[in-house]
Amino acid sequence: MKNIKLFLFFIITVIGIIIFGILCFMWFDDQMSCLDMGKIYDPVQKICRDDCLTCDKKCGYVRFRP
Repeated sequence: MKNIKLFLFFIITVIGIIIFGILCFMWFDDQMSCLDMGKIYDPVQKICRDDCLTCDKKCGYVRFRP
C-alpha cells in the first residue's frame, strides 16, 4: 500500500511539473504573445512592434507607409 501511494505521488508530481513548465513557457514567450496580438516581435530591442509588416534577415523591417 505504501508503494502505491509513493508511485501515485511521483506520477502526480511529474505531471504537475510538466504542466507548470508548459504554462511558464506560454506565459513568458514574448514572440508568441506578440503574434497573438497581431504584432511583430523585435529581437534586437526585445519589444512588440506594430509599425511594420514583417521582420526578417533578408529584408529587415518592412514598415507601413502612412
